[in-house]
Amino acid sequence: MAGTGYRRVSKKHPCGICGKPDWCSTTATDTIAFCARSTWNADRVSRYGWGVYYKDRSRSGVDVNFKRTVKSFSKRKRAQLSKPLAPPAIRDTVYRRLIELSPALSNREILYGRGGLLERGTQDLSRYGSLPRSVNERRVLVVRLVEALAKEGVNSFDGIPGFWRSANGRWRLWSGQNSYDDLMLIPFIGSDGLIQACQIRFMRYIPNRSGRYVWLSSLKEKDGCGPGAPLHHADSCSGLDRPVLVTEGALKAATAQRFLSDRYVVGNSGVATSHREIVETACSKPLEIAFDNDNFTNPHVARALAALLRLRLSDQKSFNYEDKVQILTWNGSIKGIDEALLSGHRLVSLTVVEWLKELSPECLEQAKQQLPDA
Repeated sequence: MAGTGYRRVSKKHPCGICGKPDWCSTTATDTIAFCARSTWNADRVSRYGWGVYYKDRSRSGVDVNFKRTVKSFSKRKRAQLSKPLAPPAIRDTVYRRLIELSPALSNREILYGRGGLLERGTQDLSRYGSLPRSVNERRVLVVRLVEALAKEGVNSFDGIPGFWRSANGRWRLWSGQNSYDDLMLIPFIGSDGLIQACQIRFMRYIPNRSGRYVWLSSLKEKDGCGPGAPLHHADSCSGLDRPVLVTEGALKAATAQRFLSDRYVVGNSGVATSHREIVETACSKPLEIAFDNDNFTNPHVARALAALLRLRLSDQKSFNYEDKVQILTWNGSIKGIDEALLSGHRLVSLTVVEWLKELSPECLEQAKQQLPDA
């Protein structure tokens, strides 16, 4: 990739936006970042739905820590994420029928494999689906889906992320290639209880593959679209009258909600995504942040968490409320809150000041760029 003027991120040089070591890329001179997970506060969005962040930035938001300067871009055009999304009720109808026709219960690996639903203690298995591996199986599934949806008055997949038209004008689902792995479908549910989008989880570890989670998206295909980065509400039907807890991903949110029923749990698709939606959900309520434990040692994750704290503090001043913010942590050998809860480890609450004291020097430097008054 270096020959084209770009390089992929890695564990040694993770993404400067989301902090992850895969999917994303930068220019060879580290002056422009292309984040595959976040479009929040981006300078523009690429036609493939990636957030594009320039080193020379004059407005507030994510502080990209590039090493070199770059000439000013005076005329930046903000690209559209994709074609307009279908109304929430239509998306919900399509995705629920898709999961019903291809349920997780039909796939042994999704149920019993490592990180599968039964290992997580998932109670309602019917909420999750299984995306067929092969192109032909997905074509058959689309035909069945068309027939089922016609009875409900849905006659098109326009604006439904994951669906696109082939050269012959027929609707297709997700990739035009076969998958060598089992694919779990994970719904992202809005505050209204409707499925907004779905993620795919690759069930097996495959060397040299970037990441285990991708959106069910068709942004690169004809008449396709992408979902953006919606926020998942684990128990939207119960009412928002409890402290809000945010963690990474819908699966972790579901586990946290099961163990912590006195919280209203939401899950974002990455530490740098959906910050404004999180703050709006937690307005005038206590907020607990339960990102993975690497926020103490990964400068990019620490910066993203601090950016969320900054936005929350600004919201508190704007709307005149003082509900506390806490960062949750647990045994340092355990990565996520789901693993900690499933293994019976105690959660520890830190204030913002206490969290800052626990950070590595590199993380503290990045966090203070977002929280200069801390």
